[in-house]
Amino acid sequence: MNIDPHKLHELLNYCIDFAKTMLNNSGEFYPFGAAVGIDGQVKAVGGYDGKEHPNPQDIYRLLGESFTSNAQTGEICAAALAANVNIPQEYQAPVPDGLRVHLECDGFSRFIYVPYELERKGIFRKTTEAKFYEPIPVEIGPAFFRPA
Repeated sequence: MNIDPHKLHELLNYCIDFAKTMLNNSGEFYPFGAAVGIDGQVKAVGGYDGKEHPNPQDIYRLLGESFTSNAQTGEICAAALAANVNIPQEYQAPVPDGLRVHLECDGFSRFIYVPYELERKGIFRKTTEAKFYEPIPVEIGPAFFRPA
């Protein structure tokens, strides 16, 4: 199934916007995702393993398995899986902290690293503001939409 490149951009923007909201509110976030259904609509996807404080790697794995299953059954035509990571030094990011979005559809698979830093503002009332830098795309092999 072919997908409009604008939908992939919409998935990436959703992940960046949601991560920014979570970072501004909490200073961190658990893995989350979004997918484009066969109806062409972007839908948020979260993972829950029943624990109050789950291991982020377990949530990432749970979401990845769900995307793989949904891709195989034809329920989705694109997926984005976001995680809070340290960006590998080889990509020469301006700061080490980053949002990594695994963006994938049939024939397209990338890690998009978006470096960020948190700035503390305010004297009496402290707030946090996430400042994002230019994305760094890295081509990877398919994980969710593997060829048959």
